[in-house]
Amino acid sequence: MSWQQLLTIARQNEEWDRYWRAQQPRACPNDGTPLTASASEGTLRCPHDGWEYPRDWDPDTMAGM
Repeated sequence: MSWQQLLTIARQNEEWDRYWRAQQPRACPNDGTPLTASASEGTLRCPHDGWEYPRDWDPDTMAGM
């Protein structure tokens, strides 16, 4: 494997990281339950434990779920 290939892999990894950080979560990070949308509040909420996006969202630890 050449240095150029390794550089390409590193750049692709950065692109994927930016992509996943920009996405909203699809499931609760605590139990995996799909989040439900609240139209009146404009939030996503877990029906089981009350986890809420964006209030409880931390992209440094939760991005890519």
